[in-house]
Amino acid sequence: MSLQPLKQVASTLYTAAVQWRNRRFDRGVGISQIDRPVISVGNLSMGGTGKTPMVRWIVEHLSTMGVVPAVVTRGYGARPGQEADEVLEYRDALPNMPIFIGGDRVGVLRRDLPSHPEVDCIVMDDGFQHRRLHRDLDLVLVSAHESLESCAVLPAGRLREPPGNLQRADAIIVTGSRVIDGALAARIESLNGLPPVAWCGHAWSSLTLIEAESVRDVDIDWLHRKRVVVRLGIGSPETVRSQLRVLGATIAGERPVRDHQPFGQAEAAFLTEVLDADAILMTAKDWVKARDVIDLRQLQVPIVIPQLELRFLEGEAALGQLIHDAVVDHENMDLSDTVE
Repeated sequence: MSLQPLKQVASTLYTAAVQWRNRRFDRGVGISQIDRPVISVGNLSMGGTGKTPMVRWIVEHLSTMGVVPAVVTRGYGARPGQEADEVLEYRDALPNMPIFIGGDRVGVLRRDLPSHPEVDCIVMDDGFQHRRLHRDLDLVLVSAHESLESCAVLPAGRLREPPGNLQRADAIIVTGSRVIDGALAARIESLNGLPPVAWCGHAWSSLTLIEAESVRDVDIDWLHRKRVVVRLGIGSPETVRSQLRVLGATIAGERPVRDHQPFGQAEAAFLTEVLDADAILMTAKDWVKARDVIDLRQLQVPIVIPQLELRFLEGEAALGQLIHDAVVDHENMDLSDTVE
């Protein structure tokens, strides 16, 4: 028996609860403000829009402005006593940046921010639905590969809330794009009131080749005519598979995993048995969890990690201006009007 009718009923109930919650926040109920500007990066769907690379870009842009940024994140998917994959990625890429972690973003910042007086701005990772924290700039990422016409709200589909809720975003950024799609731009403008402020894609700039005795960077063409086994614990694994095909690689096998899935001994044992391939490919998000579990001396083939780079097709300067204005406007804000 199909579960879709039950999912549709559950989706209707879930949507009603989401909209009731949003109406409360729209009235200003339960929103708290801190004494730093907050830039939120979020999305409508369950993962796969490239929030982590965008957060890194914003952090680096703030640094070029002379602003000292920090990230606040929920730390989704972390095992007890361990850190989430996104947190580990941030620590690797931005080792000197403070990271505040916890589901209660307001409580975490009130507790920990006073010990970091050098921080001038907070970037909130995955913040569109976390409305308790006031934000000075609300950015929402929409994947170029996901339709806003046919997607349903959880659990019938992948959306966390209806597409019409894009109206509350300050700006929309289309990610994973190779061209500027006029139809998608028109659809976003009909929902948000403005066309996307920027269009960007994710490109592999290089590969990190990891073996028992060495770690080195190689050109992405290294994958040409290579047979690879993949482990893709990310929201949109098809984008990686597609890129492998473009580069002329053959996927010889795959370890099926869900988004954010922890890396255990069973997977490590599986990868040590990979023989009929030239490499094991996983994303940086996978590797930060796997590196403490895998004994590289036991592997028969190297591990390859694509290094992801954000590239703008359009709107980089406009997005930078929005970020600049949010920081400046906050400095001129009367914080006596803070809502608790």
